[in-house]
Amino acid sequence: MEHQNSARSVTGGSVVASSLYGSSSEHCSAVRRPSRRLSSNIVERSTSLAKLRKRSSVTNSTLTTALQPRKSMWNNLVKDDQVWDDEDDEELSNEQLSTGEAIRNAWISLQISAKEKLYVLKCHPSILLFTLILFGGLTSIGLYGVQKLAEEQENTSRQDAYDLAIDTGAWFSHALDSTLLPLFTLSQFVQQLNMFAKLPEEIGPAFQPGSLPFLPPNQNGEYTHRNATGYVCKDPGMVASFADIASIIKKDANMEGVLVNLQVAPMGTVCLIYPLKNTEDFQPPKYFDNSNSVGHDLITDPTRKFIARETVLTDDVVIAGPLSLRQCPNCDVTVKTVLYVRMAVNAFSQNHVINIDGVYYKKWGFVIALINWAELVRRSDIDERFAMRGLRYQLTRTDRNYNNTTHEFDVTVNILAGEESFELQDGDFVSVRLDTTNNEWNIKVGKNEGFKPLWKNGAIAGTFVVAFVLSFMLMIICIENQTRHDLLREMLPRKALRKIRMGKTCVEKYDVATVFFCDIVGYTTMSAEMKAIQVMKMLNEFYTEVDKIATKHKVCKIQTIGDAYMVTGGVPNRCSGPESALNVALFAIETMELAKNFLTSDGAKVIIRAGINSGPLVAGVVGTKRPQYTVFGDTVNLASRMESTSEKMRIQCSNMTYKLLRDSKANMFEFDRNDEIEVRGKGVIETWFINGIANDNTKPQSSSDNGGDTAEINSDLQLYGYSESP
Repeated sequence: MEHQNSARSVTGGSVVASSLYGSSSEHCSAVRRPSRRLSSNIVERSTSLAKLRKRSSVTNSTLTTALQPRKSMWNNLVKDDQVWDDEDDEELSNEQLSTGEAIRNAWISLQISAKEKLYVLKCHPSILLFTLILFGGLTSIGLYGVQKLAEEQENTSRQDAYDLAIDTGAWFSHALDSTLLPLFTLSQFVQQLNMFAKLPEEIGPAFQPGSLPFLPPNQNGEYTHRNATGYVCKDPGMVASFADIASIIKKDANMEGVLVNLQVAPMGTVCLIYPLKNTEDFQPPKYFDNSNSVGHDLITDPTRKFIARETVLTDDVVIAGPLSLRQCPNCDVTVKTVLYVRMAVNAFSQNHVINIDGVYYKKWGFVIALINWAELVRRSDIDERFAMRGLRYQLTRTDRNYNNTTHEFDVTVNILAGEESFELQDGDFVSVRLDTTNNEWNIKVGKNEGFKPLWKNGAIAGTFVVAFVLSFMLMIICIENQTRHDLLREMLPRKALRKIRMGKTCVEKYDVATVFFCDIVGYTTMSAEMKAIQVMKMLNEFYTEVDKIATKHKVCKIQTIGDAYMVTGGVPNRCSGPESALNVALFAIETMELAKNFLTSDGAKVIIRAGINSGPLVAGVVGTKRPQYTVFGDTVNLASRMESTSEKMRIQCSNMTYKLLRDSKANMFEFDRNDEIEVRGKGVIETWFINGIANDNTKPQSSSDNGGDTAEINSDLQLYGYSESP
């Protein structure tokens, strides 16, 4: 008889056990608790038990010896250091392990952990579904946020580029507006001084008799200049007077280096110029030679015709260019590229008319100011404006030149500043039309990578990574929580678990339940001859198979302590007394069959004995830190006695269990009557050995055939304080 006092107590009439409660157990119909009734049967039952005690062949000394606590094998193992030596299962500390072994062990641990978590996911696919939904939600929210931030920054960058373009155009407009005062002043001199009044008449309309003749056409067959030699435009007195007036206006304008020339063009033909050769606004050897401009008919010249017409047709200032001056072909490009600022001068004589496409306009002509484009660009710091912001730009001008062949204006686009090649995809730049001149100025501003923020792609990738990490971490947490929850469900019944979560005490009373005990015969001797690790392997291999049988027959495993194994029927899932006894008996028979054929991996054979008892008991949960599902009562104590007084490879049951099995209609069992034994506190009791399931179809007499059996069961229940309801 191999028991451990530290593992199981049979004193005080109770046994406390931790449960690995199978979730597959099904609820059974509850048994009605018999009512208490006092009758003469109790007295007769007590008399019969007294007679049985006297006839018992078991002496008091024998019973005392049988019920004495047995020596603990585990105490012997602790004292014997040799049993712990196991070359096959040597454990080394981290300091003793090599780096490769430590990495291999860590990898194995990681694989085991991964398999466990995959198993939980397989059992609970809702965790994976929740994780995928969470990942999708986090990803959607993250991408939405990234998209919104990117759009906001893109719009901000685009707006900054647009504003910079507008500011650039505004700067040029402001700079050009500075020329309005000189032009207005010059136009006033023209209208007030008589020496200018006769100029339109002396020049005359183009190609009209008495007018200044044209010089021969250029290589393109275009008439652009009149022959002003010997005429008023070359009169020394006229030229000197104009130079005096223009020099004062130019000086007062405070636009040195920018305002490089003032001109008057009666009838649209350039006549008087100051300075004719400009050396004061340029660093030597650069200079501006404007001698060839005298006689330039701006209304006839196809390249200037559009702007000249616009000047005549409007009362406002007309700005054109920048254009390359024809009269200074050998000048540096920074010198000969200018802006034309023109203002029409209204007629102050009846003879002052200009013919435009057959329409006569009362205009004297117009005054002209030339602006050095290179200097204006330098002062604008336009390159620095865009470079410091990492922007590319291209400033262009749209010109309209008259085509004498088609008699239409051809449109050409010329680059004024910025990059010669501006190849960006649509959306990567902004294009702004600048209201600066009568020509159409347009500026494109953009970036090589576009206005989309560079961090966008990285943020999108980061969103997926963060969403995955958060979802994965939450999935791991859910798996751990589910594992803990599953473990609690295995340890505790659902009803008990529900009460514990609500902070309630879980205690339940069962009228009739069946308790099973078994242990390994000769365990002390066997364990003394085996190493501790071998003992643990043997117990694990055997009781793992027993656990499967328990699940199969819907009985609840309460605990395993050392070599002892305990299950219950009808607890925690209530069912009738016969059904609880039937399930436990079938479990016990199959366990015995397992033991007969079982061999450990080391070739050891296991011999067990078992005991079963049925009756009332109380079950509940004890503790909060490590809650344990426990059963206790005289029924548990007597079941332990059934096992301790049983024989090798046999199942001993109490008379109560025998009667319940006899009443079972589902299965028929073969029984052997055992000698009566005496139990402390109970006296002499009758026991039976369950040999197995009967092979024939002849069922022993049941309670339905013997009306006294029911009375006997009720009488036994009365001994525990229960009685059947009337």
